[in-house]
Amino acid sequence: MPEGKYLYCIIKERGPRKFNILGQEEKGVYTINEGGLAVTVSDASQEEYSFIKENLTCHQKVIEGIMKEGYDVLPVRFGTVAKSAEDIREKILKAKRKELLETFPIVEGRIELGLRALWKDMPSIFQGILRDYPEIQRAKREAQKNPFQLKVASVGELVQKALDAEREREAQKIISPLKKLAVDLKERELLRSRDVMRDSMILSSAFLVPKKNEEEFDKRVEALIKEYEERIKFIYIGPIPPFNFVELHLII
Repeated sequence: MPEGKYLYCIIKERGPRKFNILGQEEKGVYTINEGGLAVTVSDASQEEYSFIKENLTCHQKVIEGIMKEGYDVLPVRFGTVAKSAEDIREKILKAKRKELLETFPIVEGRIELGLRALWKDMPSIFQGILRDYPEIQRAKREAQKNPFQLKVASVGELVQKALDAEREREAQKIISPLKKLAVDLKERELLRSRDVMRDSMILSSAFLVPKKNEEEFDKRVEALIKEYEERIKFIYIGPIPPFNFVELHLII
């Protein structure tokens, strides 16, 4: 096929711009502009890009690089390829201009920050549940008395229910001081193991935070890490592209 254009994100930029960033296939990243808006692209020799880690990471890293240049970004969905610069101007920057301008306020002056929290010592969490929930103690004794009545399953269900309650309580304590600094919050689906003994994740959240609040947000996360250092492991990432709040699905 004739050389196409791989799309990364949309920014507000009047003039053509080349970035000192390498995109997919190690091609240079530049803008295609129209009326104060621009799509950041690199030349593409293929119509589709497979969902492998290398390609996905490249897509995100390019957008992060553009953010570091001071731009607010509307991320485009991974793997979006246009046939030509003219298609981008006509089918996106002109045809979708109103929609794009109405979407920009979601991200302007804001960044996405991600936080995960995991219990460090699951055996102690389960010991605490057995200690603090009398109904589980009773069910466990009944199961031991009547092992052939399949009451073990009901014990497992009670433990899982208690674990979920503990997780929710812990998550709210962690999120409470942080959400005051964010304009939006998305709770991502927890990555849970089928083995309840390894079901250690408490939360996986994305925060849309005004750039002016980033330093204070960092401090509050640091305070949480110190407060919970013996019990909870935190994974804190960002700033990253606001994929959880805006992701353009463009049909070209």
